[in-house]
Amino acid sequence: MNPFMKPGAVDAPGTVALRAVTNQCSSGECPTVYVTDRDTVVVQGYLLRPEAAGISVPDGEFLVEIPPDLLATAVQTLSQP
Repeated sequence: MNPFMKPGAVDAPGTVALRAVTNQCSSGECPTVYVTDRDTVVVQGYLLRPEAAGISVPDGEFLVEIPPDLLATAVQTLSQP
């Protein structure tokens, strides 16, 4: 079970629908913030090795680097009613 999913959302392996919230290009092949049909957020960005950041992360988790303005735009967009 994904601990970030809202109660009642279904965590079906291999099935998730993404909707782009904001990105930095029109092709979809650049850093992008998505919302899912499971009421979670997914980010597409550049993989950052934990060793390069001097930290460790649990198995199954990854560090993803995105520009701060992309995150700010996503928060602003998601905060609108």
